[in-house]
Amino acid sequence: MIYNPRIATVPETEFSELMAIVRDQAEPRQLSDDDRWRAEYAEDQRRRRIVGHQQDLFTSTAITHYRRSPAAPIVERPPVETIAAKLDRIKGDPLATFGPLRSDRPSILTQRQRQTIVRGAANWLNVRQRVTVIDAPGSVDPAFGMQRYIGRHGVIWRLCGSPFTDHCYVFFDAVGAERTAKIHMVELRDLAPLA
Repeated sequence: MIYNPRIATVPETEFSELMAIVRDQAEPRQLSDDDRWRAEYAEDQRRRRIVGHQQDLFTSTAITHYRRSPAAPIVERPPVETIAAKLDRIKGDPLATFGPLRSDRPSILTQRQRQTIVRGAANWLNVRQRVTVIDAPGSVDPAFGMQRYIGRHGVIWRLCGSPFTDHCYVFFDAVGAERTAKIHMVELRDLAPLA
């Protein structure tokens, strides 16, 4: 691109500076094997969901038809508490936003507990590993949160670094009429590897 004073909206010196920035852009980083696998896996999952395309007779956009996936597993969940019961339970509790307390699952882990969880998952924790969600933290609102994914299968999509070494991203298999990819950060203590 060269400077043309007839159509230019900036001075030539500023144009030269801007073009130097454009030309000196860093080379895009090389894709790793995991990056290539993620792209191939996402495309493969997208292709599996699509049955076909139907062209419109009047040159409108084509309609995409999707395949229904198997239904989500049925998991027994505790009954939803009423608003009055919830307000009574959390009265004066500064940690109420972390959901209902559970004796078998502390909301906040110590550093030692996190390290123990990561060490326990070391032999199966890698990208591409098939996993299932076996537990989830208590949620303030049952319509949201990881408990919706209990019993679902997926694949470890990406590992997390510090300070989230006890978490990873999971690409969940589609269920029912889902059309979009579901990728969520999940705690390692909530996952179990599949063979």
